[in-house]
Amino acid sequence: MAVTPQHATLVAGDVTTLTLDRDYNRVEVLSVDGAAEVYFTVDKSTPTVGGNGCHVLPATICSAEVEPTTSGATVVKLISTGTPKVSVRGL
Repeated sequence: MAVTPQHATLVAGDVTTLTLDRDYNRVEVLSVDGAAEVYFTVDKSTPTVGGNGCHVLPATICSAEVEPTTSGATVVKLISTGTPKVSVRGL
């Protein structure tokens, strides 16, 4: 199973899927370098840039904690128009 935290560099316009090792009550998504906005979901739906129903991190070094709304392994899907570095961990 996948460990937590997980780190990735996003590819502009492509969805990156990170599956954590179990069902977590909360997930922290961190923009490590703040290179671009990051849109993400934690309900196994597919995010879009600027899409409704997506959480967003602004183009700055910051993080957000959110509650997944599904059961089973925690799945975080991320997308950006740039190539920011992100870190995702279960809490």
